[in-house]
Amino acid sequence: MTDQPVVPEYQPLNDLEEKLALAEKPEANPVDVILSFLNNEVYIISADALEGADSAVEPLVLSNSEGQPVLAVFSHPSRVDAHYLEAAPNVLGTSGATVLGSIGDELGLVINPGSAYGFEIGPEGIANIRRDFKRADDATEGA
Repeated sequence: MTDQPVVPEYQPLNDLEEKLALAEKPEANPVDVILSFLNNEVYIISADALEGADSAVEPLVLSNSEGQPVLAVFSHPSRVDAHYLEAAPNVLGTSGATVLGSIGDELGLVINPGSAYGFEIGPEGIANIRRDFKRADDATEGA
């Protein structure tokens, strides 16, 4: 059995993390981060395992600093801290667009809680993204 190499916290592991790393720079475009989130695979964790294609799971929901509920979403499986896995040991991949499409109206989300590559979006921000961003295959309607 080979040990997995330890990836430094500050090294981006995928396109989404590269966009998150650039987000703090003055020339950064927040639209790039949103599009990368929507169009890339992200990970949720759950106490439930997927039983089949139609099965539903209850993903881990945390509380933010104001006590509001936020869905925990991760940009890469290695970004899931071990203490989260104690409560929700199943790491499930899905698209960011699917996450935003299935999240309730009163729930925010936090990407990579406690990580250098993270941010939080409140329910209003999620509603704005749903309104302003359409999937590429939705844009071809009537073509």
